[in-house]
Formats: sequence, C-alpha cells, structure tokens
Amino acid sequence: MQKAKDWASLAATCTSTVLILGESGTGKEIFANAIHNASSRNRGPFLAINCAAMPEGLIESELFGYTDGSFTGAKKGGQSGKFEMANGGTIFLDEIGEMSPACSPNCCACCRNAPFPASGSSQDINVDIRVIAATHCDLSKDIETGRFREDLYYRLACWR
Repeated sequence: MQKAKDWASLAATCTSTVLILGESGTGKEIFANAIHNASSRNRGPFLAINCAAMPEGLIESELFGYTDGSFTGAKKGGQSGKFEMANGGTIFLDEIGEMSPACSPNCCACCRNAPFPASGSSQDINVDIRVIAATHCDLSKDIETGRFREDLYYRLACWR
C-alpha cells in the first residue's frame, strides 16, 4: 500500500496521463482523486465518469458533447460534454477498458489536449485537462483482439 501511495504522490507532481490498473473495488477512484487533489489542477473540477455504465450509443455525446439537432432526441441548443466540463481540471475515466473503440480517436485527442469536435459539429473544442483512467481489464489482451485501441493505451499508459 505504501508503494501505491508513493506512486500516486509522484504522479501528482507531473502533468501526464495516468492509467491505474487493478481489480474492481480496490480504490482506483480514491487514488485518482488523491492524485488530482495533490496536483497543480486541484482548484479545477474533478469529474469521474464510469465508462462501463454508459450505453455505447450515448457515450460519445456524453463525453464530447453535441450540437443542436445532431441526433434524434438531442437537447435543443446542444450540450457540453464531460471533457469540456472538466476544463482546467481532471477527468477520471473509470473502467475505460469497457469503452467502445469508436470513442478512442477523440479520447486520444483529449489525452494530449488537442482540439476535438462535438458530435454534429465541424467546430473544434479546446480543453486543458488531465486524464486519469482506470480499468480492471487486461488491456494487452484487449488490444490483441481489437477490443481496445493500441494508440489510446499508449496515450494513457505514461504512468501505470
């Protein structure tokens, strides 16, 4: 446990993405929150998103937002996504191994603070966030089977 605390303290001092691996119920979100609170982003928001709990058809619009009329049932005026809401702070993507590979390109962009478009928009959104992700999945196996994108893994795995 002390080794994990030391690792989290060290991760808090840098600005790179963090990937926390561990079984369900081991406190990955507690460590993510501690890293955020001890970091230079601690005055910004900390948004925790459970990727496994979001339906595949909605996760992209929830994470990246959408514009008015971009799909049937879209809120009038559109909606900001979770990445935009976390601007200036940290977004924690819990159970990222359960996320659809279709969301990976925009997630890769967000991990390097590159602009990304909201669903139905040609306008890019700029954010300044730190991404911390966690999973209980064996991402190496998921990459081999095509269930998880290798480029996203390497964006996330600066700290693991």
